[in-house]
Amino acid sequence: MANMNVVIIEGNLVASAELRRWGDGTPYCRFTVANNETYKDQSGNYVSIPSYIDCQIKGNYGEAMSKYLLKGRRVTVSGRLKQNRWKDEQGVNHSAIFIKVAEISLGPAMQGTDNREPQRTQDAVPNTEAEAMETVDMFNADSMEEIPF
Repeated sequence: MANMNVVIIEGNLVASAELRRWGDGTPYCRFTVANNETYKDQSGNYVSIPSYIDCQIKGNYGEAMSKYLLKGRRVTVSGRLKQNRWKDEQGVNHSAIFIKVAEISLGPAMQGTDNREPQRTQDAVPNTEAEAMETVDMFNADSMEEIPF
């Protein structure tokens, strides 16, 4: 029987996403989501405790999304937990857990942050499937065949 490994987290980006490439040239995007747990303490005051969750998107999807993942942006991320383990030069074991992102939904920016969308020209042609889906207006589509899902 397979083990279940599904996670969904919603929060704000701590910093703008970082686009990198592995040795074979495959792009990947790294970012951190801040998720707050809020509760009322014994004196009746609300207390907020943040958790910082590292995330990674591999491949063209990560490359396409990286330009939209700007500091302060509200996001909902779904995927699976992954653990990396390694030993440093002194032989000390290390471990890091992150979300291997399958899907991401963008929300509004936090007030007071610079969260501009990338510039588009009218004759711009989408480079990726994600960009192509963005250009479809499903409320004004003439038929269901025009909707890409």
